[in-house]
Amino acid sequence: MDSRAERLTDAELHTLFDRLFPEGFAGVDVRAEVAPNGWEQSPLVACFHPSVERVFEERLQVHQNVAALRIAGSWRTGQAQVQTEALPVPTLEDVRREYEPEPVQADAELTELVGLCLWDVFSDNHDVITADGRVADIGSFRGAGAFLDEHLPGNREGWREGDYLRFYLGTIWINARADLAPVYAMIFRRIRALGGDWVYHFPELGLVDLSGLRPDSDSFARYSPNEALAAERKTQKRQAEIARLREDLEEINTRTREDAMDCLPPVTVRAYRQVYGRDPKGWPPT
Repeated sequence: MDSRAERLTDAELHTLFDRLFPEGFAGVDVRAEVAPNGWEQSPLVACFHPSVERVFEERLQVHQNVAALRIAGSWRTGQAQVQTEALPVPTLEDVRREYEPEPVQADAELTELVGLCLWDVFSDNHDVITADGRVADIGSFRGAGAFLDEHLPGNREGWREGDYLRFYLGTIWINARADLAPVYAMIFRRIRALGGDWVYHFPELGLVDLSGLRPDSDSFARYSPNEALAAERKTQKRQAEIARLREDLEEINTRTREDAMDCLPPVTVRAYRQVYGRDPKGWPPT
């Protein structure tokens, strides 16, 4: 995000979202676009009511991720082996036995899904640009989640502070359960109708060095040349390590960008193409 770009005020942001969603996140107009045959008949309902097979796949993936972290941790701590018996592998039979279907709640679920998809578009380091060239910055990560929750009509009394956890990280936990392109396309159609645009930012790993933020008020009073020389050497060593790590991260980022070109573009990019007829600025990543 360009830190120099002018941004909408908080009041203007809420006005923008009122214009984007005059009937709310789950209004009749929204439902007609993303679930024209009714929410209960929409493939999107799987986001909140996944099949038993899907639940099993997700549990198995979590198990594999946790096992990989434990193994990686054992290498860091020098342990020869790591006990994984405490992590039983989930089975489809276990999931079937525990699975309890829940009733569909159309308005609540559609509101939730639209809010999560809005986080993916307006946050996650992407930029929504208004017709006058300003950035509709609703906050990054937690701040964006809080704004979206705060904006919902039922939460506007006194403009209370929103619950950032509600929409935090967007669709990361459900995006494999259904094709979310119809929801993103609906959002982009509304942004375009107001003369706005969207800038995509490819996710990258970065490193922030906070060592310089640790003040030492007693440093002058207890100054020692030997200690100062040792501290300087320690600082130089740390800076060299940080420089090497940044080079490694840049290599990873470059390789990740190259790998991305061999795959389908993100669903947000594909939905943008559908609405605007072109790629967004920032795609393909360079």
